[in-house]
Amino acid sequence: MSEISTVPLPGQTAYMEQGLSFGMGFGVYDPLDECDCMGAWQVQLEYFYSDWISGGADVRFFGGDLDRDAMIMYQRYRLNVRLHKASDDFDLYVEPFLGLENTSISAFRKQVRGKKTPSKQQHYWWDDDDEGTVEADSLEERENDDCQKLFTLDGFSIGLGLGGGYNLTRYFSVTAGTHVEYNFSKAFLLNIVPGVAFNLREVWPWAKRTLRSTWVSFEIGALKTFNNDIDGWSNVFFLGIQFGA
Repeated sequence: MSEISTVPLPGQTAYMEQGLSFGMGFGVYDPLDECDCMGAWQVQLEYFYSDWISGGADVRFFGGDLDRDAMIMYQRYRLNVRLHKASDDFDLYVEPFLGLENTSISAFRKQVRGKKTPSKQQHYWWDDDDEGTVEADSLEERENDDCQKLFTLDGFSIGLGLGGGYNLTRYFSVTAGTHVEYNFSKAFLLNIVPGVAFNLREVWPWAKRTLRSTWVSFEIGALKTFNNDIDGWSNVFFLGIQFGA
């Protein structure tokens, strides 16, 4: 395989000047402190039309128990066009994109566990004051609502992203990306994703003979939603691999 300059990029892809890139990642989505962690995976496909423009598509899934009352399956599909400014060891890109989100939330108590929500017990004057219990229940309900508000993104979205990668050495690189997204449910999303990558092609003879690029990456994403009365950031962790042909 002919040698070309490759630079890893956020989302299990890489700048290759030409050719097709395929990447996949698996990890954990960590929402707010009051929410449970969930499994996550994503797949990215990108084609380089020339050394300065590429187009691609990616799919992301979150799934699992959101809190003690609900389970969730979140799906995101996205199309993007990237404009690149690259050198031998560096690539910077800007990308407009179009996305589609779909969220399915199922109530544990009604659909999974088959249990009814316990009815409120009658309170007599000689019983201890249960005001503290009521306040605790109200706080728990608000926290559960915040968990589910994280996934109010539903339908189409548009956004703009900026990112890049830099080869520190022959084997190791750093990546970073950010994008701002507007969802037509009237919510804004800010996503910041730094990462590190290892050039597996350099130590794998088969990949060096057959593929244009092979990178293993680890990324940490910080996500913040606006316009939905939620404070705090969510995090996502991905371990992934990229193949270029």
